[in-house]
Amino acid sequence: MSSASTSGSVARARGLTRKQVMSLLGIVPLGVYVVAHLYTNLQALAGPAAFDKALVASRSSPAFLFLEIFGLAIPILVHSWIGLMTMLKGRPNNLKYGTLRNLKYTLQRLAGLGLLLFLGAHVIKARILPATEGTHETWQGMHEALSEPITFAVYVLGLLAVSFHLANGLWGSALTFGLTVGPKAQKRMEWFSMLTFLGLLGMSAMALYGFRPFMP
Repeated sequence: MSSASTSGSVARARGLTRKQVMSLLGIVPLGVYVVAHLYTNLQALAGPAAFDKALVASRSSPAFLFLEIFGLAIPILVHSWIGLMTMLKGRPNNLKYGTLRNLKYTLQRLAGLGLLLFLGAHVIKARILPATEGTHETWQGMHEALSEPITFAVYVLGLLAVSFHLANGLWGSALTFGLTVGPKAQKRMEWFSMLTFLGLLGMSAMALYGFRPFMP
């Protein structure tokens, strides 16, 4: 085998490893965190007191800061970095190959970029600004924020991006790890991905409604 061929094989192996790392982090811990975070936000349906109590309970563990740094912040940085490097190497060809999967490939990248912007806005609005006042986010604070048209629109688009990116990421992860090799397996995974997307979207919509935006 030539040195050029060997180098190509090594490069492909490294690329696959990076994709596996990105996929794994996208599911555990990030995907698990998204579901848990939405579940906490669903407590808003029960009213301000229930949400505030659930939020305090979710952060009462002494290991909370450790989990935020090593179970959330670092995985987000690694997942995002690998994703951005993958995007820079890729070239969109939707005009040449107008298939649904090709469209989802492009939407996955766009959702990822939008998600990064949304995360930045969410951290500033829900964590940094309340911290500067010596407090944390509350039901009332989220109600007031989501009653601002721009903020509400950002959250709607952000949650749409989260739901699609995670659900479609499950389908891509199954391919990356070789779990869906045949057409039938891929089709089943597409249905599972679609149901996951609808489930996450439903949880997001109910959580938003729980904060009663634009209501007195």
